[in-house]
Amino acid sequence: MAHQKGVEVGEVVQSGPALAFLVYPEVVLAIAPSPFWAFLFFIMLLNLGLDTQFSSVESLMTGLVDNWPEQLRPHRKKFTLGMTVFMCLLGLPMITRGGIYVFQLMDFYAASGLSLLWCVFFQTIAICWVFGAKKFYLCIEEMIGYRVSMYWYVCWCFLAPGFMLFIFIFYFVKYTPITMGDYVYPPWGEALGFAISLSSVLWVPGYAIYFFFTTPGTWREVLVAGITPVIKPRAEALKCAETKASMDNTKELSDVEQKLMDRTDEVFDQLENEGQEDYNDKE
Repeated sequence: MAHQKGVEVGEVVQSGPALAFLVYPEVVLAIAPSPFWAFLFFIMLLNLGLDTQFSSVESLMTGLVDNWPEQLRPHRKKFTLGMTVFMCLLGLPMITRGGIYVFQLMDFYAASGLSLLWCVFFQTIAICWVFGAKKFYLCIEEMIGYRVSMYWYVCWCFLAPGFMLFIFIFYFVKYTPITMGDYVYPPWGEALGFAISLSSVLWVPGYAIYFFFTTPGTWREVLVAGITPVIKPRAEALKCAETKASMDNTKELSDVEQKLMDRTDEVFDQLENEGQEDYNDKE
């Protein structure tokens, strides 16, 4: 493509939505048979989008339903349907004539920018350094039935937070204003993008400040209470654990009984063989 257009490769392939929706389709059309590769390419994009939506919507629904279980869990399907319709309506401006500029703004400042990195960083810190990576490690073992590699433990505690902190600092050091091709967003558009990012970022320090000033006690007591995990397992989870423990005990008893029966059969077989040998000797 660069040779045909007489330009450098960097001017043909650029990051952003144009890479997937303009450059790649043009490349696919140049490969024979183009209809076959075009079909595979857009099926890939469709599956990628569906997979992303499944994980994103399910994580949102799980957080909301777990926070208000009595009100939302009985109506989870209806609530999920309503939220998906609402999110679809929010996405309609992105398919208008100027929607690509809105899409680029959301993609740069919300979907793959500062806010996502900020939230994931504090989630990692909360799980591995407040709740405890060892507890989390044991929880995964209880859920899947075996211990995962210690590599993941090291990643959770050190590698992931370190890389995210590095990327966070590098983001500000190498920050450049958002552009869309030759179009440079005006200052109010850049301010709107930062406002979109802050709408997710501010909740972390905001709730910390709210918790600090609304929790009774000295500042030391409030700080200790804020970093102390409080886990209240649901009755269903406790019942499931008791049932599993009972089944494990029953299985152990069955294994012991089976071993005793096998040993008894071996003894009887041995006695029978010895009796047969004595009989043969007498004969």
